[in-house]
Amino acid sequence: MRADGLLAMLDRWGRYALPGAVLLFFVLLTLAPLRAPYLSGALPLLPALVVFQFSLATPERLPGPLLLVMGILLDLLLGGPGAPVGVSALGFVLIRAAVVNNRRYLVGVPFLFQWFGFCLLALGFVALVWFFTAFWTWTAIDPLPALMQNAVVIVIYPLLAPLLARVRARDPLNVPDASRGTARPGETTS
Repeated sequence: MRADGLLAMLDRWGRYALPGAVLLFFVLLTLAPLRAPYLSGALPLLPALVVFQFSLATPERLPGPLLLVMGILLDLLLGGPGAPVGVSALGFVLIRAAVVNNRRYLVGVPFLFQWFGFCLLALGFVALVWFFTAFWTWTAIDPLPALMQNAVVIVIYPLLAPLLARVRARDPLNVPDASRGTARPGETTS
């Protein structure tokens, strides 16, 4: 009986820690020296993809303080001297809030609709980071690299989203209502 209680406790802790651990992995992955020309430029947006995916299924397991810490860590790892610290944290919190507020339209619908929602949020995230960086440094920054970064992460989304959907914990919150779409519970592709 004690082993069942210990295993159940470890399972709860693992399910609670999984989104943060995956987000930390993707934040640290942004420093990976990849030799792919456009992929390395899109790495800073991959944590935003993780925030989007886990906010669909288990938003309560991505609390605001965790998103703030991960966003500040991402800014400190990527930013050079004079870069704004905290803009990624703000973006992560806004992505989570947008997904939570529009969850009824994003859970249990075909994959293309979720992809479109991510495209809009990723564009907003890139615009937010670009605007605050240009404002903070008080220089005119070319928006083309930011838009290329957005385009690459949008193309990468269909590859990573199904993997993240399999990694995230199955939750009763991920079960869609009958009126929300035609997908089965836990299904992200259609």
